[in-house]
Amino acid sequence: MEVISSSTSTMPQARPGWPETLTALGLYLIGIVMLGLWMSQIPDEQAILRINIGGVGNGLVGLAALFAAYALRVRDLRAFGFRAIERKWLLVGAALGVVAFGGCFVIEGVYFHFITEPNNQADFQMAAQGGALSLFVLLITGAILTPLGEEFVFRGVIANALNRYGAWGGVVGSAAIFGVVHGFNVILFDAFMVGILNGILFRKMGSIWPGVVVHIVYNGLNLLYYSTL
Repeated sequence: MEVISSSTSTMPQARPGWPETLTALGLYLIGIVMLGLWMSQIPDEQAILRINIGGVGNGLVGLAALFAAYALRVRDLRAFGFRAIERKWLLVGAALGVVAFGGCFVIEGVYFHFITEPNNQADFQMAAQGGALSLFVLLITGAILTPLGEEFVFRGVIANALNRYGAWGGVVGSAAIFGVVHGFNVILFDAFMVGILNGILFRKMGSIWPGVVVHIVYNGLNLLYYSTL
């Protein structure tokens, strides 16, 4: 467990380390694999149900992984980034969410110029186009619960712990892990971009909330865009 000087950081004295990182990431991956296996049993005719179960499950798995890490040693949620933040940084997060939304078009435009792959967002698109109620539920599960679960793990625990190794570890390293967890497809690069932005915000502010706002705005705008296709 690292001890941080109060003169150089706004974080509390304790911060998560490798035990917390391996616990949170391991449990998250196990949970996501189990969730994926369950979702794979749901027929395509119920794709909207399937994708919303995925969103709720992602949020719950992230929450469980966070509290498993919390229970190990530190037992102070402030050490995991649960810290109040000035409103202006939440607005910065919202603005960066819009920037990230625009950036994904650039990333995907370049990617699909060279690579062809199946549409891995088909379930999201179907749910987004399923009417007002379907879109509303999808925004709750995919643009609120999923970002919360992922930020708890990938910024609150992983980026937090890796920050002891400098920006390359805390920002780039955690963003790379975040991208790979999303699979080896175009979403890897989109997630890496979001991970970089949120890693920078977390490293600067010591709070998960600006990154949560980035993630919510980014996911929400993508889902709203899918509803127009």
